[in-house]
Amino acid sequence: LHCTRPLCLGRRRLSSDAHMRVRTPFRCSPHPCEYEIAFVSDVEGDLDYFNRWVAGSRCVAYTGSDEAALTLTHARAYFVYGGDVPDHGRGSEQLLRLLVGLKRAFPRRVALLVGNRDLNKLRLTSECAPSDLARPHWSIPAPHWDPSAPTLSQHLEQVAAARGGGATAASCDCAAERLRWMYENTLGCPATFEARRAELAALRSVGSATGDNGGGGGGGGGGGGGGGPPPPPPP
Repeated sequence: LHCTRPLCLGRRRLSSDAHMRVRTPFRCSPHPCEYEIAFVSDVEGDLDYFNRWVAGSRCVAYTGSDEAALTLTHARAYFVYGGDVPDHGRGSEQLLRLLVGLKRAFPRRVALLVGNRDLNKLRLTSECAPSDLARPHWSIPAPHWDPSAPTLSQHLEQVAAARGGGATAASCDCAAERLRWMYENTLGCPATFEARRAELAALRSVGSATGDNGGGGGGGGGGGGGGGPPPPPPP
């Protein structure tokens, strides 16, 4: 087993562009069988970095110039993703689709490991469910692991103060603001909400995606009012 020298691509990463050659002797053959394993990790939504990694990989490549799908380059190529797909960059959904598509195409030769940034998003399936969104905002505590983090109520009060026009914490309470509060104060990724909003706007070919589902309930300032396309689901 040996690793070629990792390529230095992009910013600091816990990952490398390591390609491992594994020689496995088979009893039925006098010749060793060589496999190549490509590994990358902690891309965290940075699609530009991932594209540079693919460009330097001997095992993984795009199937076409549109970079819409990945493939393995030869019959003995394997790929391992070490975890942490989403968060900081503006390509989280696109990267997820690429990796899942590659896994479906080569289920026995692709391994997708999960990291903390993947696992902690499982919270969203419960905390963004209608039953949980129905809980009063004042009943939801701050994260116990960060005493300095604001409660949901404190976050909504800050949002209301910024909006003005008679907005209150209750009128600002919506799924989007709860999600923004979770990202910024409980999941350790304060830039993710805006990054996801920008990505969704680009993918859906709308000029800009609003972050509010119901946008300020009672008013949001007397000026812009209603109109425009309906907002996309929260990131």
